[in-house]
Amino acid sequence: MTSAEKKVLEEIYQLFSGMEKDSADALFDNTMLEQLISLIASFSESEDPILKKLSSYKNHLNEQMTLKHFATITVPFERALKKSVQDDDFLISSHDRDHLITPRVPLHFVVDNMRSAFNVGSLFRTADTLGAQKIWLCGYTPTPHQIQVGKAALGATIVMPWETTSFTEAIRQLKEAGFQIIALETTSKSIVMSAPFENKKPTAFVIGNERFGLESDQLAMCDEIRKIETFGIKNSLNAGVAAAIAGYEWRRQWNEADGISS
Repeated sequence: MTSAEKKVLEEIYQLFSGMEKDSADALFDNTMLEQLISLIASFSESEDPILKKLSSYKNHLNEQMTLKHFATITVPFERALKKSVQDDDFLISSHDRDHLITPRVPLHFVVDNMRSAFNVGSLFRTADTLGAQKIWLCGYTPTPHQIQVGKAALGATIVMPWETTSFTEAIRQLKEAGFQIIALETTSKSIVMSAPFENKKPTAFVIGNERFGLESDQLAMCDEIRKIETFGIKNSLNAGVAAAIAGYEWRRQWNEADGISS
């Protein structure tokens, strides 16, 4: 990627970011949209294979698209620019144990279309501290092959089993294995996280996109929908934080059933 192409990519990313904040379904600024399409199209002559591939996304942008569709297209440009959250620079690292405190428990996380590599890396670190068994990465969720995931995970990607597959296939395999599937989402049918879990039941928590959450058909595939109560102005939590709270509550109840104090 040449320095000139990087500047164009940065401009594209800034347009994406601004339009995503200020737009709604089928309500996009025509001038900005035309400018965005023109800039993306300019990569068609690039010698960089990644940029050349990105140029085809100009065909997927139109005035009638949904905001979710628009946000999905943003992701590959965001990653090409290697935009990264710098919070990991402030994480405190300590000496890891050379063994598990207890055997891993039947706790899984299914992550669908999560956008932030930092959130995914954080989830890997959380899952390992919980003694969870596995993470399923679905849709365009970043994998440990992306450097930012590994940086945020601080080595957890090496010890935490994971797999990439479709959302439907992950749920199918988990149900066949006897897992209860619990979505983390705030809906009219959600129950509070502190409610008792089915005693000693293998469990998989499902987490969706940071902004759009899970689709209605995905929620229908779950056995339960749980929410984390909030008490401030904001009524939602960062996806990685929500997964941590849910996982720790589940593990607390699991330990309690075994007579282990937290």
